Amino acid sequence: MGGAEQERREAVMRVLSGEPPSKVASDLGRTDRWVRKWVARYDPADAAWAEERSRAPKTQAHRTEQETEELVLKIRQRLQDNPWAQVGAVAIAWEMEKLKVTPPTTRTIERILSRAGVPKRRARNRDRYVPKGTPYPGGPLVIKPNAVHEIDLVGPRHLQGALPFYALNAVDLGRRRAGVEIIQSKEEWQVAEGLVSLWRRLGVPGRAKFDNGQTFQGRGRHLALPVWTCLALGVKVRFIPFAEPWRNPVVEHFNDTFDKQFFRTERFSGLAHLKRRARAFERFHNSHHRYSILKGATPDEIEPTLRFVARLPDDDFELPTALPRRGLVEFVRLIRSDRTLKVLGSKFQTPQALVHRYVTATLHVRTQRLVIESRDHPWREELSFPLKL
Repeated sequence: MGGAEQERREAVMRVLSGEPPSKVASDLGRTDRWVRKWVARYDPADAAWAEERSRAPKTQAHRTEQETEELVLKIRQRLQDNPWAQVGAVAIAWEMEKLKVTPPTTRTIERILSRAGVPKRRARNRDRYVPKGTPYPGGPLVIKPNAVHEIDLVGPRHLQGALPFYALNAVDLGRRRAGVEIIQSKEEWQVAEGLVSLWRRLGVPGRAKFDNGQTFQGRGRHLALPVWTCLALGVKVRFIPFAEPWRNPVVEHFNDTFDKQFFRTERFSGLAHLKRRARAFERFHNSHHRYSILKGATPDEIEPTLRFVARLPDDDFELPTALPRRGLVEFVRLIRSDRTLKVLGSKFQTPQALVHRYVTATLHVRTQRLVIESRDHPWREELSFPLKL
């Protein structure tokens, strides 16, 4: 192996270990462009990747540079070999970002794959949710920016050394802009602080949708601190039905992307490194992921067209130390054959006519009363619901 080839291998290994290309270039007396060129050529499956190649001009100048095309196809094959990895254009672009290579647009990557005849991976058989015809109290089909956020807590996951962490993920349904906040535990105060951090970047929503985890919801007629935080910021809270995660489909899909495209594909030296990379992934998602509901645009592309100004938490906002005096909390529940409605550990009997129907129990915090009603049935009931403070 010649000295030049050894130098190329050293440069690439240092970049892959996390060193900035500019520093590697300075140490070796090379240009930043030279370092990026050899990072782009790196191929762990080809022992000769660092050897010099012909400098003959390309015959099809209108195409993407040959080296970029080769890297796209190599990454696609590596992802394809992993049955759990995502393999689309966005996943390929993210892998290029990790190699410190500026990726082409996702549409260009798709054209490269098409020209090379790369087949699409068949979707794995999954038990998909099939609507059963039961009317559900959902929202409008067209949602304004920051009208609704879907929020979920993923974890625990573990870093090397069995260090646990959780990912608090949120997606604004109107813009599809996503946020990721890494926290060390699911204690109520950490989740509440995570919400505030997310909303300093995404803006405060009109409504936040959660599942029924005790960290979010609370128990025994006691609302959890994350709910207090929502109410203090003027956010209406909605809890989806028990054991129906598909009622938050957008954030569930984002969770899958976070897992397969980010967490499973990298090694993190510690929590601080993970937080930095998660923030980078958040920015990448918002600038690269295209959504059909946005007519093929990314969140970054659509936002300037919306004439939208996000409402942010005040700079001096602090977590509440007492239950706010007003606000609304909704609990959507499917009434089963036992006719029982469960809210914060309390049980109520409902009429036989509501069996296999969804009801919404809305807690009015100021009056501490629970209003129960069904979208497709005239029955309505209002009950006293004193909360534990």
